[in-house]
Amino acid sequence: MTMAVQSTIAAIQSAGTAAQQAATTKSTTSLGKDDFLKLLTTQMQQQDPTQPMDNTAFVAQLAQFSSLEQMNNVNETLTKMLTSQNTALQTSATSMVGKTAVFTGDQVSLTKGEPVTLTADLPETAGNVNLVIQDGDGNTVRTVALGTAAAGTNTFTWDGRDGNGDLLDSGTYTAQISAADLSGKQMTVTQTTKERITGVTFGSDGTLKLLAGGLSLSLSDISELDE
Repeated sequence: MTMAVQSTIAAIQSAGTAAQQAATTKSTTSLGKDDFLKLLTTQMQQQDPTQPMDNTAFVAQLAQFSSLEQMNNVNETLTKMLTSQNTALQTSATSMVGKTAVFTGDQVSLTKGEPVTLTADLPETAGNVNLVIQDGDGNTVRTVALGTAAAGTNTFTWDGRDGNGDLLDSGTYTAQISAADLSGKQMTVTQTTKERITGVTFGSDGTLKLLAGGLSLSLSDISELDE
C-alpha cells in the first residue's frame, strides 16, 4: 500500500470520526450533506496527483452528492409547505368560533335550569330506550325510561334534574342512551350532541382543539357545523 493511499485512508477515517462525533452531538446516526462534502473534499486533497482517483468513482460520488442536495431541498420545501398548511388550518379554525358543532359522543354541557336535547340514531325500532345520567365523577344521578322509539334519528330531552327532581348544577355530564329491540336484544346506538364553539386552542405540537360547552374537541370529532 502506497503512502498516498495510506494518507487518504487516514484522512477519510479522521473526517469520518469527526463527522460521527458531530452526528452524535445532533442525536442522529446519519451523515448530512455537509459531512459528505467534507469526506469528498478530504479524499480529493489527499489523493496522489500521479495516481488520480478513478473517474468512474469520482462521477458516482458527485452524483451521490447531487442526490443528497436534492433530497435536502425537497425536505426543506415540504417543511415550509407543512408550516404554511398549519397556519392556514389555524386561521380557518378561528372562523368556527360562534358556530354550533354537531359531534358524536355522550357528554353534554348542562346549564342549570335549562333542558338538554339529546339525539340518537337507532338501526331499527326499539322497544325499550333508557337514559342514564352520570356526573363528572362517574356517579349515576338519574335513570330515565324513554319508552319506545322508531328506527332512524330520534330526539330526546333531559330536563337537567336528578332522580329526586332537583335541578343539577351547571357542568359536564355523561348522558348515555341505551336501546333494545322488540325481542329485548341490545342494539348499537349512535349519539350526537350539539354545542356552541366558544374558543380554539393550539398545542405545542400544533394540535388543534375546539372548545365547546366545556368540552375539548378535535376536528375529526365534528360531523356538522351550524350557524
